Amino acid sequence: MVLSRLAATLILMCFAFAIGPAFAENSRFERGTPAEAQALVKKAVAHIDKVGMSQAFRDFADPDGGFQEKDLYIFVQDYNCTFLAHGLNPALVGRNIWDLQNPNGRFACREIVKKTKEQGEAWTDYVFQDPLTGQLADKTAYTYGMEHCMVSSGTYK
Repeated sequence: MVLSRLAATLILMCFAFAIGPAFAENSRFERGTPAEAQALVKKAVAHIDKVGMSQAFRDFADPDGGFQEKDLYIFVQDYNCTFLAHGLNPALVGRNIWDLQNPNGRFACREIVKKTKEQGEAWTDYVFQDPLTGQLADKTAYTYGMEHCMVSSGTYK
């Protein structure tokens, strides 16, 4: 029994040492900056203009599509807060969050729509689940308004 536990511990330690460097090198575990989020959105908007929405949305959801950098990803919503694309969680596509209220009582998507319609592009602060920690955290998203949709990416504070 003691030998079995020792063997299991050694196997787990070897596994941890083997995958540790891969996690350390994996840029998905690094934090993106506000400037990087803004640059990613501008890149995404140019991509939509170049290849069209359908192909661009597929590329946004593809981990190798060039639109998921560090912990940043692209999400696209229409002006009624329905997800058209989501780089981190494609299962959200089609989901409407107009009535989704944050724990702080704010309607984040409504604020994003309002600011984007007024300014064309805007930063909006809200609370969202951090994919690296699984906890609710303060986030700021840069959003660029297009004719039929809003293209966004955000960073955690």
